[in-house]
Amino acid sequence: MTAALDNLCQELAEEFHRDPRGKRVADLLGRYAEEWREWTFFETEGYTRNLVHRCGEFELLLLCWNTDQTSPIHDHAGQQCWMAVLDGVVEEVHYREKAEGVVEGAVRRFQKGQVAFIQDEIALHLVRAGAGSRGVSLHLYSNPIDGCRIYEPQTGESRWIEVGYHSVRGELCGAKTAETVRSEWA
Repeated sequence: MTAALDNLCQELAEEFHRDPRGKRVADLLGRYAEEWREWTFFETEGYTRNLVHRCGEFELLLLCWNTDQTSPIHDHAGQQCWMAVLDGVVEEVHYREKAEGVVEGAVRRFQKGQVAFIQDEIALHLVRAGAGSRGVSLHLYSNPIDGCRIYEPQTGESRWIEVGYHSVRGELCGAKTAETVRSEWA
């Protein structure tokens, strides 16, 4: 791991040890801007989830979004999630569960250096590359997430999926991409 990522992970561990709510996490992620490119893996089939660090308090992932790639609508299994944009534009679309299915809410655009925060009490969401661009985002989950619920947009039907990694600490591990998961919906 690069020195800058090592330092960031150490600062995050200290922050969660000091305050489990992670009040300074957005500031720490927003300041991080270097030595991440060697950890990026883009795929045509779907966005990639690349594990940087995992411990008891949190996991840190680098997500790589090709043009027009999107995550499924999903929750965060009760965990807090921060997303810092490292490159490009990344959009977040909020959803609410209603009797008629999931209903789209706010659409937010984040550019390099900006940090978003979400938890299940705020909304379900999907994340995608900004129109016509690629993006790279750094995601921090407190605590690590091994699975989540994904939602079918038209009906609101949900199911639990296990999530994996495309790479771990820069080494490819062959995990499924988002498109593979979405095609298995039926």
